[in-house]
Amino acid sequence: MKKNSFQTIRQAEIFAKSNIRKGSFEWLQAGAEDNLTRDKNLYDLKIAKILPKHLTGLKKLDFSSNIFGKKIKSPLILSPMGHQSQFHKNGEIETAKAFNNMQRISFFSTQGRMSLKDIRKRNKNAYLGWEIFPFGHTNWIKNEIKNAEKLKCLSICLCIDANVRSHRYQDREIDYDARKFGKRTNPTPPNPKLALNYDWSLVTWIKKNTKLPLVIKGIMTKKDAQEAIKRKVDAIWVSNHGGRMFNSGISSLEALREVSNLKSKTTKIFVDGGVRKGSDIIKYLCAGADLVGIGRPAMYGLILDGAAGVRRVFEILESELSTAMINGGFKNLKHMQKSRIKK
Repeated sequence: MKKNSFQTIRQAEIFAKSNIRKGSFEWLQAGAEDNLTRDKNLYDLKIAKILPKHLTGLKKLDFSSNIFGKKIKSPLILSPMGHQSQFHKNGEIETAKAFNNMQRISFFSTQGRMSLKDIRKRNKNAYLGWEIFPFGHTNWIKNEIKNAEKLKCLSICLCIDANVRSHRYQDREIDYDARKFGKRTNPTPPNPKLALNYDWSLVTWIKKNTKLPLVIKGIMTKKDAQEAIKRKVDAIWVSNHGGRMFNSGISSLEALREVSNLKSKTTKIFVDGGVRKGSDIIKYLCAGADLVGIGRPAMYGLILDGAAGVRRVFEILESELSTAMINGGFKNLKHMQKSRIKK
């Protein structure tokens, strides 16, 4: 197989499986317990219907937007994924190279293998977001925030849906532990058990301790969305962690449909979970999202050809998005309306 020879995301998945150790691939694919929620993300996107419009005068296609004061070329962003050095020797450093000088947003996290300093050093012009898992005392969290500010991150992201390692049958049954594979320059968080002590007051505290836009990731209910909006966060991220953490059976699309009704003029909505096609992106945008994240597909690209492979994944999805927008009659993101999507 030639590098970057994949033409679709499903082909990239097949190629990636044969180019990485079995344990790493099973870890990447696994969802919580028996994969019910992971598969629900895929299924609900599959059965959702888009209503096309024709003869709409599509002279010029535009899916750019403005997020946190930056012009973004695409609504497709990189969701944070941990332990990337099991897929490529340089892990997150290599992944971020796909986005340097590209005006696209990529998120990395305290659960990653490569430090934010190392990621930024090799990718000076990337629009980086830094996700913090609250696995330490507030002084540690504050240090992470200040480091993100110093390294010119676009935003801070707080992960609220991954307090403890989940039971994922797909990787546990082959006794695979991702923490044992690949190098690390990012220090491990000091005390994951402290995450269990925090409540919504942590969000208020973080808002007071940074001038960076704050994103809350892991929102799956109307009530949690209301809590976040009440605290004037800059974005809520509808996500069930790719179905990896809690086997709720609730898909991201289901949650987005409910949460997007609360949308305020000042609060952006991100979403991820199950995107494999350009039309999936349209469905999420029509359901109320401003930005749409991918995780596993980007890692397929990383496995196959490092930064070039990641870039290729984004190119495929954005090409499919453009085609689907033209054939579906969507001129720009403002045309992505709830009236255009059906269950």
